[in-house]
Amino acid sequence: MTHFLTTDTVLPTYMAYPKFLLDMTDLSETAKLVYIVLLDRARISQAKGGWADEHGNVFIFYPIQDLAKAIHKSEMSVKTALTALEKCGLILRKRQGVGKANRIYVKLHVDRNLSARQTENCPSDGKKTVCHMERKLSGNKNKESKTNESKRRSKAYGKFQNVFLSDGDMDSLRQTVPPYRDYIERLSTYIQSSGKRYADHAATIRNWYLRDNPTPPARNYESEENESL
Repeated sequence: MTHFLTTDTVLPTYMAYPKFLLDMTDLSETAKLVYIVLLDRARISQAKGGWADEHGNVFIFYPIQDLAKAIHKSEMSVKTALTALEKCGLILRKRQGVGKANRIYVKLHVDRNLSARQTENCPSDGKKTVCHMERKLSGNKNKESKTNESKRRSKAYGKFQNVFLSDGDMDSLRQTVPPYRDYIERLSTYIQSSGKRYADHAATIRNWYLRDNPTPPARNYESEENESL
């Protein structure tokens, strides 16, 4: 039985369909459906709290059998969809050991343009008032410009070619961070998996190294008067 939508109609339970999926023509409809279900589960995990790793990234558990049942597809279709989603960077699966379900991190496609929701927050009545997002973008414009300029002067390092260091940065790291190559790979993997951005990759590596290798407190060899050494 169906009925018309009125101003008092209570909408049924629904899942959000991200607009960026419309532009991802390489993804099958099954893959998009799987992503929508995973995103909905991640939203619930986010709301409940406690389902985040040490970096604050939300993860979920969703066995393939249950996922296949939820979307009325075969397990093979779900496996193919998960592989496609992981390949394009929309999810990340981490193994937890034999007999344990994988952690699934659901990621969002980041567009440099304003999202529909951000655009709606801007005044549309012809007023010159600057919307919140425009103010935020304007405030970060100079910072982003400097970051991009720094990247253009730098070279890309790491497995994912996403760690940007100048020749001067490399010379400094060789002198101050002995295992600098390990830290470059560590930062490259973390940026790829988390989607986080850092204004200065060399400074981040130094900070991580100092955090992992704190300087021991200096020993005090002075003695009080009449105290034997």
